[in-house]
Amino acid sequence: MTAAQITNPIRRNVLERLSTEWRHLAGRAADLEAVRRWGLPGGEILTLDDVLVRCGYRPRPRPGGQYRVDEPEVHDAYLLRLLTVARDEPLAARIVLQRILPALCALARRHAAGYLDQLDLLDELVGNAWAAIRNYPVERRRRSVVPNLVRDIGFQTIVRPIRKRHATELPTRNVELRETEHSVDVEPLDELVDLLHEARRCGLAQGDIDLICELVTLGRPEEVAAVRRVTPRTIRNRRDVIVRRLRDLAPAAA
Repeated sequence: MTAAQITNPIRRNVLERLSTEWRHLAGRAADLEAVRRWGLPGGEILTLDDVLVRCGYRPRPRPGGQYRVDEPEVHDAYLLRLLTVARDEPLAARIVLQRILPALCALARRHAAGYLDQLDLLDELVGNAWAAIRNYPVERRRRSVVPNLVRDIGFQTIVRPIRKRHATELPTRNVELRETEHSVDVEPLDELVDLLHEARRCGLAQGDIDLICELVTLGRPEEVAAVRRVTPRTIRNRRDVIVRRLRDLAPAAA
C-alpha cells in the first residue's frame, strides 16, 4: 500500500482512476462504433488502443506481435485529426488525454516536492488538460503536437499561478526577507519564456524553440530522443548549438 493510500484510503490515485476508465472504454462497442464514424486513417479499429498507437503511444508489444512505429510526422497528422474531432466529441479528447498521460506524469514528477504533492499536481494537470486539448489550435501548431500540448498544460498549471501570485503579492517591510524577495522576483521558467519570445523575434527558428520546449517539458534528452525517434546524442548536439545561440541573444534581451 502506498503512502497516499495510508493517509487517505478513500482517495484513489488519479492514474488508477484513469486506467480503470480506459480499460472500460477501450473495448466498449458503442465507443468503438463512434470512433469508427470519425473516418480516421490507418485501417480497422479493433480497440481504442489502436487509435493510441496510431497517434504515437508506445505500449508493450502484444504476445507474439509488435506494434508498427511510424514517423513523428505521421503521429502528428493523426493527432491533429483527433484534436479536430475533440472540439465537439469528449471521447476524442479522452483519447488524446490518454496519449499524453505519460508526459503529464513526467511533468508532475519533476515539479512536485514529494509523492503526495505529485498526486495533487497530477490531478491539476489532468484537470487543465481538457481545455488545452479541446482548444488546441490545429491550424497553427501542426508539429510536435504532444510536447506543445504538455507545455500548454504545464503553463496553465504551474507557470500562470506563479505569475498571478507575483502580480498580486504586496511587498513586505521585513528587512530579513529582502534578499529572498529579490531572489524570487523572476522565476527561472518565466525568464526562459521571455528569452524564447525575444529569440523568436530575433530570428531563432521555430524548430529550435520547439526543441527547447520539449527539453523543458520532458526533462532529459533521452526522453526527447525517444519521442523524435533519433539518438540522444543528436538531441544533445542540437541542444548545445541552440543554447549557444540563446547565450548570444541574452545580453540583447536584457
